[in-house]
Amino acid sequence: MKNLTVLIRAELEIPDDWELVEHPSGMQVLRVGDQFVDFDIAPLTTKSTAPDAEWSDADTDVVGTVLDTVVGLEAELEIQLLH
Repeated sequence: MKNLTVLIRAELEIPDDWELVEHPSGMQVLRVGDQFVDFDIAPLTTKSTAPDAEWSDADTDVVGTVLDTVVGLEAELEIQLLH
């Protein structure tokens, strides 16, 4: 067995009325209107070798197999004001 570390960093430009809040579960999440948003890993697959291949999570067997191998996951959220 071996370990794979996946580091994903995304920057979103969000409206001023979206905010970081603590959900009653204790998680820090993004509040968008009356919805709470968290971020998670979403494996995508394709069988195509074409440069413009379409990637999707439709193959639930493979996606589930990959997700079953996740032993730890951490999402860190930070808002920075743009000037």
